[in-house]
Amino acid sequence: MFVFEVLLPLIFIVAVGFLTTKKGFFSQQFVAEVSKFVLYVSLPAVIISSLSSIELGQVIHVNFMLVYAIAGLSAMTVAILVSKGLLKSTWTESFINGLGSGMPNSAFVGFPVVLSLYDGQFIEAFLMCVLIENLVFIPLSLISLEFAQGRSSSISEQLKIVAGRISRNPIILAISFALVVNIAGIRLPEFMTEGVSIFAKTSVALALFAIGGALGQSLKFEQFRRIAFVSSMKLVFFPLVVVALLMTLPVEGDLKYVLLIFAASPMLSIYPILGGLYQQQRFCLNTLIITTVASGLSLSVVIAITTSS
Repeated sequence: MFVFEVLLPLIFIVAVGFLTTKKGFFSQQFVAEVSKFVLYVSLPAVIISSLSSIELGQVIHVNFMLVYAIAGLSAMTVAILVSKGLLKSTWTESFINGLGSGMPNSAFVGFPVVLSLYDGQFIEAFLMCVLIENLVFIPLSLISLEFAQGRSSSISEQLKIVAGRISRNPIILAISFALVVNIAGIRLPEFMTEGVSIFAKTSVALALFAIGGALGQSLKFEQFRRIAFVSSMKLVFFPLVVVALLMTLPVEGDLKYVLLIFAASPMLSIYPILGGLYQQQRFCLNTLIITTVASGLSLSVVIAITTSS
């Protein structure tokens, strides 16, 4: 039952955002500004705080990272192909489906569950997930979405437009900055690291509050087939691919179960915020809520397997 003990506080924050916005305490403009703050300040702070301080050589388990990356990319690829081929979605919708199918909420769901189950162990697993997510999943998804937005007939012109938009993307900029700091061994001033840490701590509450606020403005469930598809890809297909890959890329000890927990988590909490950049916020909101609630079941199954082994 402790899975729901982790999820319920998150759902509570979403509910507060929903109710306060629904009752008119906060305006649509305020919710939009909060979302913008998360995207341009809080989330980059999380990335900089995590990536800039990681001891890369001490936390790397190659098979863990390979399985996580391959499983996520497989889920994304299958989701994109099925969305385009069978669901007849646009490329933008297909790439949004791919992002939701292959990008777990490791920070706000997976990691707390792991900490609770293993008494504070396996922090390195979370750091490896952060690396794969920030260096592989998010950049590839954003690049794909930027190409999907291209309206130029010339490939070279499209590349210029995509490069320009990506170069201004706060997530990409934060990843690049953190890697430079880490690899170059630059020590940031203490006031800066403490300030970034404080900003990072705002990301969970503000992101979830913004999700609830946006939902309070447009609560209308639709596209049920698409929601069911993305939810199934995230909660069922992704973990099954991990199980299959572990047979050829073994991960030792309980670390393999930790990997399964991250794989069985719902999609990233800023899914609606990123989706809003491409006019997909309502779908992303609905899918995130349904998948987060349903993840209580998927995570319970994984934990049952873990505790019985």
